[in-house]
Amino acid sequence: MTIALTRLLIATATTMALAGCTVFPDPPAHQIFQLPEPTAPETTAEPIDSILRVSTPLAVAPIDSPRILVKPTPHEIRAYQGSRWSNRAPVLVGTYLLEAFRVDGRVATVVTDTSAVQSDLTLTGDLTRFQAEYKHGKPVIHLELNMQLIDERSRKPVASKRFETSQLAGGESIESVVEAFGQASDELARQVIDWAVAQI
Repeated sequence: MTIALTRLLIATATTMALAGCTVFPDPPAHQIFQLPEPTAPETTAEPIDSILRVSTPLAVAPIDSPRILVKPTPHEIRAYQGSRWSNRAPVLVGTYLLEAFRVDGRVATVVTDTSAVQSDLTLTGDLTRFQAEYKHGKPVIHLELNMQLIDERSRKPVASKRFETSQLAGGESIESVVEAFGQASDELARQVIDWAVAQI
């Protein structure tokens, strides 16, 4: 056996031994995950007679992808091996916000950014964090959205705000991490909805 072949076999064995996370590009996913359905407390308030358009937030790579991201160290970003989201992260968050507004019910009409309906206001923004980060050896989910509420008549901003939330995962398994993503998304949506309703 040549030295080159021996080195190749060692490198291959080392690569196969790595588990949990992988650098890009990801191998084909075996598990595809969605965020859970939004929840909202019951409200007796009269719906606001307004049409709100919820746009898909913008994002850059690697957040703008279906990879389930994790930062094992402050300066390293990876993806969970063998798992991915059902869609790109900005689409997941935008859809989650849309459904959360509808479940909440305080805005009479909520439409997507592709709807032909003329809206009164548009909610748009940037998704800047959507990942797990390790703290004291445990994964913590971090979400961050910079949101703007725009008056469609004047095309001027009504208000803007940054929203952040974090959620400690119950374990290191991908199922625990995804569950924590859902809890963090629910909390972030509640913050955004309460803020937006107060501006309308």
